[in-house]
Amino acid sequence: MPIEKKIVFEPSPKQMEFINAVFSNKYRVIMFGGAIRGGKTYAGLGALLLLCKFYPGSVWAVVRDSLPTLKRNTIPSFLKLCPQSFIETYNQEKQLVTFINGSKILFFPENYDDDKELNRWKGLEVNGFLLEEVNELQEVSFNKAIERAGSHIISGGVKQPKPLIMMTCNPANNWVKERVYTRWKEGKLPDHWTYIPSKITDNPYISEEYKESLKDLPLYQYKVFVEGDWDIQLKVGGEYLKCFELDKHVIQNPDTPDGENGLYDPSLPLHISWDDNVNPYLPCGIFQIHTKPIMVNGKEINDVTVYMIDEIAAKTPLNNVDKVCQEITRRFPAHKAGMYIYGDATAKKEDTKLEQGHNFYTLVIGYLKEFHPQSCVMEHNPNVVPRAMWMNSILEKEVGRIRILIGSNCKTAINDFIDLKEDENGGKAKRKEKNPTTGVTSQVVGHFTDLLEYFMVSRFSQKFSEWQNGGAVSSIRYGKNAKSKNSY
Repeated sequence: MPIEKKIVFEPSPKQMEFINAVFSNKYRVIMFGGAIRGGKTYAGLGALLLLCKFYPGSVWAVVRDSLPTLKRNTIPSFLKLCPQSFIETYNQEKQLVTFINGSKILFFPENYDDDKELNRWKGLEVNGFLLEEVNELQEVSFNKAIERAGSHIISGGVKQPKPLIMMTCNPANNWVKERVYTRWKEGKLPDHWTYIPSKITDNPYISEEYKESLKDLPLYQYKVFVEGDWDIQLKVGGEYLKCFELDKHVIQNPDTPDGENGLYDPSLPLHISWDDNVNPYLPCGIFQIHTKPIMVNGKEINDVTVYMIDEIAAKTPLNNVDKVCQEITRRFPAHKAGMYIYGDATAKKEDTKLEQGHNFYTLVIGYLKEFHPQSCVMEHNPNVVPRAMWMNSILEKEVGRIRILIGSNCKTAINDFIDLKEDENGGKAKRKEKNPTTGVTSQVVGHFTDLLEYFMVSRFSQKFSEWQNGGAVSSIRYGKNAKSKNSY
């Protein structure tokens, strides 16, 4: 159906792409947005008004998380956009707008905290929905919208619109990312679903001065909210690594013309740390250590910077030691400066599924033998709580003259450091979820945090022991090669 642009408002090209998708009759679920000021609210409301105009007697619902949010943000935008001549009545008690052709729009607050059984949805009869800022809504509400869309039958035998759910969004690390964005990115969205990204650069009505002012945001808030980067999330509180800060501990990994890792220094050893795990992926972190001698109180000591230069989060069918080691070899084919292996001490036990005498790390050593790797896997894992306290002390105050920097390319690890929460005892709250496709239940986060800790407490075992003993030198040894740990 061709759309006359000026029926309701003058859409930008990106907004027009969304409206054309709405009226193509190809989609039942359409998500639009992914960054601030991309014109998503006006596009959603504009499309809704067009639907009301083209389908007299139709009924639609605009959903947000609460009534105050609707009154503060969505309804004022609607009143600016909608021609007053098209409105017959506006019942503010019911938040129901009736148009001169009998069509209606209901502004419907989710109010999940007060209605967890979703009883208010049960009698809702509509042709479709606009789920505004769907990233702020519950997944059960989205499922209920699927159930109720198309339940209103227009009387008089007139043409019925197809069931339709329109959604606007900002990046979020929740069900919206898993159910829509990730599937879209992987080309796995259902045929009748689509996602149309829109950024501030797609909105021609935003001034250059405003765009420039947004650069004063913290780097990763800028990446999430302005650039629409779904692969980075922001801290919300209760983190296990509570002193990990995006702006302080994440360093831009420069792009190189030949696609190589810009942080990689071929003259330094590679430190490879593992968490013995296969679901949701087999994780591997790749580190290098830079040292600089400095004078402190007349004594020369090493100032140490640990760089996480790369990550591998190998999903099925690549989530085995052989395939991950092949990937390490592919990424660092000419490396000659040495390699050290770290990981969970419990994976040193003999694996009954393997040939006698073999375990996870003997496999790693074998597959990476061309790099002449040395095992630095601990005999036992130190307790979680002191590990957490030491790691947070390094992140906050660089105790032991150690600082940690994470390459911006290590997005799975960065999200892991942010998303892993602290339990009531100061340990890791490792939540588990069931994969709806495979049916496998696995620990969602904490794998990269684990392998970072295994690497740090093994490589810097003496500093960790000194910290535990209030600065006194201790003879406690955690790593196999603890005596040689001054050679990074």
